[in-house]
Amino acid sequence: MKQIFTSFKKSTSLIAILALSGMTFNASAEKLSGNTASEITAMMTTGWNLGNTFDATNGSNNGYALDAETSWGQPETTQEMITAVRKAGFNTIRIPVSWGKHSNFKEDPENFTISEEWMARVKEVVDYCYNEDLFVILNIHHDNNSGNIIYTLKDDGTSEYFIRGVWRQIAEAFKDYDQHLVFEIMNEPRLVGTSYEWYFNPDAPPAQVIPALEMLNKFNQIGVDEIRGNGSAENKDRVIMCPGYAACKEGCMTSYFQMPTDETPNRLALSLHAYRPYDLCLGSVSTWKDSYSSEIKAYFKDVYEKFIAGMGIPVIIGEESCSARFKRNVYSNQEDRLKWVEAYYSVIKEYGMPAVLWDNNVFKSNAGEAHGHFNREELTWYDRPF
Repeated sequence: MKQIFTSFKKSTSLIAILALSGMTFNASAEKLSGNTASEITAMMTTGWNLGNTFDATNGSNNGYALDAETSWGQPETTQEMITAVRKAGFNTIRIPVSWGKHSNFKEDPENFTISEEWMARVKEVVDYCYNEDLFVILNIHHDNNSGNIIYTLKDDGTSEYFIRGVWRQIAEAFKDYDQHLVFEIMNEPRLVGTSYEWYFNPDAPPAQVIPALEMLNKFNQIGVDEIRGNGSAENKDRVIMCPGYAACKEGCMTSYFQMPTDETPNRLALSLHAYRPYDLCLGSVSTWKDSYSSEIKAYFKDVYEKFIAGMGIPVIIGEESCSARFKRNVYSNQEDRLKWVEAYYSVIKEYGMPAVLWDNNVFKSNAGEAHGHFNREELTWYDRPF
């Protein structure tokens, strides 16, 4: 791998580096069944997120609006986009989806229905991925901070209704899809807007966080039970990703976090988001430091030892990326990002954790959120600003 990175460092494309980093494509056009979660994650090498698209929560305010897909500035998703992602070397696509806006949940939380039009559109894009023999991750995304799932110290049951109802309907809509389709119960579940939203001491969680941790365990279990309860052979066999609090390391390393019980053995995976080192990936630092290599190694070592080595539960990194920086309209940290790719992907490959690159199609920003990798309108990859 070292030789590969050395040979291609003069290319300014992170995507070229990823495609040549030893993460070979090995999804199968044949129906997948009977594989354990560890076997499926071994096939899910390197992935890409269709970010800021179906997870967007704007658009027409009628509860069933399809224009939410483009409401955060993205073009409508096409088969050609998915094909281009596949040709770049990715074999997994994560499709974050927000569901509450496209339902009558607020009017009838116990018996709500998701818009048939919205479900059909999500299904259409999943089919784009199946046409390219890709693995697909489908989840509940921004509903945790839009009034549908509320992680508070007191819950009146409506959050439970939402989790239960959404997964019952997703499981039914996709009951005939094989193990190429993976379900992720929630995205970054947390106490939104609190001082503990993103971090707490896992060895001594604050009293305010403990009820949310217990609620999270409950919601993960509800999601698993609803998916398995659908009854189809495919949903019995499906791999399901379960996050800890905020999908962060601390949230899964605390003793309060428990993986759900499952009637189907060896089909659960831990969902982890890891923009590490944070200062470089999302924060204000733009320069690579040699110490970051050991920091990345230590970060994933703990998770590997607890879940993969200790419990036999695979880990899928659902989001990761390193923000671009710009100075006088050109990349100012591209060499630093390439060093990050080399260090980061070397470690996660060693630990057997497939990773899905976050792509919000934000190309030029210095606020730590320039995670645009694929130009969806031109079907090209962002190598240079101009």
